[in-house]
Amino acid sequence: MKVNKPIIFALLPFLSVAQTPLQVVTKTIEQTLPYVPGYEVNIEGEKAEIIVETWQNNSVRVILELVSKHPDRKIAERDINAMKYSIDQHGKMIYFRNYISPDIGQPKTESQIKAIYTVHLPEDCPVYLKNHFGNATISNLNNLLRLQSEFGKIYLEDMSGDLFIQTRFGDVFGERICGNLQIDARRSDVTLREVSGACDIKSSYGIIKLFSDDSLLKLNIDAEKSDVYFFDPHPTVYGYTLTAHYGSITVPTDLKMNYLENTSAMKRATFTPAREKALISVKISFGDIVIRNP
Repeated sequence: MKVNKPIIFALLPFLSVAQTPLQVVTKTIEQTLPYVPGYEVNIEGEKAEIIVETWQNNSVRVILELVSKHPDRKIAERDINAMKYSIDQHGKMIYFRNYISPDIGQPKTESQIKAIYTVHLPEDCPVYLKNHFGNATISNLNNLLRLQSEFGKIYLEDMSGDLFIQTRFGDVFGERICGNLQIDARRSDVTLREVSGACDIKSSYGIIKLFSDDSLLKLNIDAEKSDVYFFDPHPTVYGYTLTAHYGSITVPTDLKMNYLENTSAMKRATFTPAREKALISVKISFGDIVIRNP
């Protein structure tokens, strides 16, 4: 019993800190801007949670909530003013931006501060989004999305058109993705379900999982120090070109691969179906390729 007492006492200061209630200060900004075809929306966030949804109105509406949390309410109120924002329109360009910059003479922020965007826009509106230290959720766009993210997760749902995703230290999750999808991921996992159309993925230090759709046209993956999993109930309908440099290739027994090279350092395999439906090309270094029935 004597051995346990110092451990309990050592934890007490941390428990008292954890129980200190946080004071929450918020500020909400709402604005609606006119939209006509040809306009585009640019969003640049810092410590921001960004939600982009579509609606039937010919306008773009943004609700921006700024949040500051600290045990001392005065500090929370001071720090919320360090979260700067702008909502502007220049011709066809609509801009939403937030960033952290304490006022002159004010100390560095001590609070937990973030911005929360909820943006509604027409489904054919092109979106350019850049975010650091925050998640992004986008759904139902059918034209163009360019997204650059660091230290935040990306959620895509019911998307079509041209999608260009670049992520660092932030996982990508997508469902019902159709069109031309390009992903460049570093130290990020990628999970796509019901993916169709053409898909091109570059990955370093991540795990890629794809659950294909019957309308998959092309899949190209170039990965380093990553593992690739491809799930399809009928894997033999696709053509395959698989290359694993210092890795393995695992496929179902009914998928009779033709190994052009099969050594510990290099494995190259191909498969041509009776009637090729789509071509799947995977090239990987220091990782494994796995094809499975779901």
